[in-house]
Amino acid sequence: MGDGREEAASSDAAERLAAVCTHLEAIREDLRGGPGGDEGPVEDVLTTARNGGDVASTLAVLHAVLQADGDPQGLDGYTDHASATRGLRPAGISSARAELVYLCPAGRCARHWWPQAAASVPHCAISGSMLRRERL
Repeated sequence: MGDGREEAASSDAAERLAAVCTHLEAIREDLRGGPGGDEGPVEDVLTTARNGGDVASTLAVLHAVLQADGDPQGLDGYTDHASATRGLRPAGISSARAELVYLCPAGRCARHWWPQAAASVPHCAISGSMLRRERL
């Protein structure tokens, strides 16, 4: 049984991996534009995730590199903390109708995408698979 610190670390890694998947090109641009000019740290995250490894350490390195390159928020600036209110429903919205959401196809990260009119379902930057459809 894990303690609260392990769960928090796992949750942080899932949020950060979702941020990498969602904002991959922007992160690459930030790394190329930084003093190091090297995309290596993000490629390490992608390789580790593709190989089924524990991405926590490679995410920590990427986070630190972004911070060292002048972004004080690092990967946390790319995360979507809006999911913290997911359980709330605004007045007038029925909870009887299930909402659609698209999630990480492998269930490894916390990425989610809400359907939008005329927008194609995004693909995972790690596996290339389309995000998986779920009903809430």
